[in-house]
Amino acid sequence: MKIKNLRSWVYTNDIFEKEDKHYITLFVVADYASGEPSITEPDRWEVWDWFEWNNLPKPLFVPIENLLKAGHNPFTED
Repeated sequence: MKIKNLRSWVYTNDIFEKEDKHYITLFVVADYASGEPSITEPDRWEVWDWFEWNNLPKPLFVPIENLLKAGHNPFTED
């Protein structure tokens, strides 16, 4: 899959308590250019799927949880 118009979006302050780790996650947004998504690391990933922003599967990755808690939505923000 190819993207275009890559731009900075927001960052999250992410604490992984179980792992005793702290990260700052920088998010970017982009526009679709062409192609289809594919699994390029089959030893790490089993499926690729699309989800509605307000209906994401659980459990969520901590940075995504923090995006939701802060009210960010990539479809309504620049």
